[in-house]
Amino acid sequence: MGKTCGDAGNEGSRSAKEILAYGFQQYDIGPVVGSPTPGAVVAGRPFLMPEGSLLYVAVGNVYVDQTVRLEGVGVTPNIVVPFPIEYAQGADPQKQRAIAQALSEIAQIGR
Repeated sequence: MGKTCGDAGNEGSRSAKEILAYGFQQYDIGPVVGSPTPGAVVAGRPFLMPEGSLLYVAVGNVYVDQTVRLEGVGVTPNIVVPFPIEYAQGADPQKQRAIAQALSEIAQIGR
């Protein structure tokens, strides 16, 4: 890509966000910062119920790189930063660490 790039993920990441984090690691696009993702990556389909509600059901597996299934496995970041929400008090240590990493990589380019 020729540009500094990174990705942030955590236990709240699902589906396409986990696939994106996997791609960042596998294709050496940039570091993934955060905490391990839960491995919630399956194909789903919405069904309209008779009373008007919507039911979203997993209907198939999703494979990346044709053989890798992330469901139940997730992605472990290159830079693990725990984020205990009960102690956050408005701070976001994962975001702060991701920004620090990006600034560090930008500084390296200038040298």
